[in-house]
Amino acid sequence: MLGVLLVVGYVLIALAVGVSVFLKTLSWLAETDRVIFPLPLRSAMGWGILAFLVALTLEALALYPFWGTPTALLILALVVGPIEEGAKLIPFIAKKDESVLTRWHLTIKTALAFGFIEAVMYFILLVSMGNIIGALFRTIVIMFHVAWTAIALEEALKGSLARGYLKASIIHSLYDAPLLLLYTSGALAGVVSLVSVVVLVYLHNSVDGAFEFAVSYARKAVARRNESDAEEYREETPMENGETWENGERVENNEEENSWELTSSP
Repeated sequence: MLGVLLVVGYVLIALAVGVSVFLKTLSWLAETDRVIFPLPLRSAMGWGILAFLVALTLEALALYPFWGTPTALLILALVVGPIEEGAKLIPFIAKKDESVLTRWHLTIKTALAFGFIEAVMYFILLVSMGNIIGALFRTIVIMFHVAWTAIALEEALKGSLARGYLKASIIHSLYDAPLLLLYTSGALAGVVSLVSVVVLVYLHNSVDGAFEFAVSYARKAVARRNESDAEEYREETPMENGETWENGERVENNEEENSWELTSSP
């Protein structure tokens, strides 16, 4: 009984955190479209469909030997994070010929498409079962998918996609685990829900940092490119009439005028 109460408490906390993460992520998506080259969702929809089908296939293969048994839910609790977070990273790995920021943006939009497709599927299923509240709750999970991928890609921008993938996978699995384990062991689900609450708090506090790092990375990339273009321009532009470069600007160096200023000063 205690385990069930802990899971119920976890669901309520997840709902509150989900609303906050949804609003935060929605705001950051608009910000990244302004800072990074905008990428319409429809251009990533194909990758989202691919990621969803890959995840669905791998999960089905993992669950097939245990189908119809409580063990299947335990297996799903273990594999849901690694499978789905890996599937959403497919475009980041596949599009190595593109810039890292283009790959980042494409993968973020892929996660958004993935979350949307999953939400629609669950919505139809839960409504058919009469679970309207659960169907509405699934809309919040759309932005959870984007937030998990943003956390993974933050580490990728720092140089370790593997570390980011592992972090996002653990967060994702622990998010799903309490409800999945409730059907197999209420006591275990209650214990796991305590850990999952900590993970939810971490997710809530990390989503801003993950997006902010990407935005800062993009701005620094633009600054470096502008500086490189300016340097190339200075090298290719010939000096005329005694002009020199100072602080990135052309400055006219008129020796006669400078000489006159020196001799005429008191």
